Amino acid sequence: MNCSRCDIVVPRGRIDMGYTICTECSTEEKVSCHTIYPHKTGGYIQVVTKEQSDNLNRLDRRGTGSKSAKHYKSIIKKKSEDLNKTVKVVRYRTSSSITYTTYDTALKQVLDYYDEWGYESTLQQLRKMNSSGDIPLVTRVKIQDVITDKYLTPSPRTLIRKFNKQI
Repeated sequence: MNCSRCDIVVPRGRIDMGYTICTECSTEEKVSCHTIYPHKTGGYIQVVTKEQSDNLNRLDRRGTGSKSAKHYKSIIKKKSEDLNKTVKVVRYRTSSSITYTTYDTALKQVLDYYDEWGYESTLQQLRKMNSSGDIPLVTRVKIQDVITDKYLTPSPRTLIRKFNKQI
């Protein structure tokens, strides 16, 4: 069969697909694809037009089809003389403006509280002391470790009871 526009012989495969025009006379664009990666591996393709494919590849960080690497902002190490000119001075609150309870004082308060109220209540009190700003987080963690060790270590009375039963 010949092309209906230019009388060139149309390949049999094209006729089987329903085309009566050769590829030279055709106005249809080639289809393209965009690769989608839902995970690190196991990507699949989505069939789209060439224009859509170019746009999607431009937007997608893993897009394919570009001949060069993506142009990201480069990291440049500045010389020390340039650094002094461009440094923005940021003033942070100094640690002297915050006053915390000392570790020893806080430990004594918490141990007294533990003797009176028990483990769970002491942990809640310790959290309140930290959230109210009385003690820093580091102190809270250290004291919590001391309280937990004390809670898990059996008292001498408990040990005596346990071993007297076994005898």
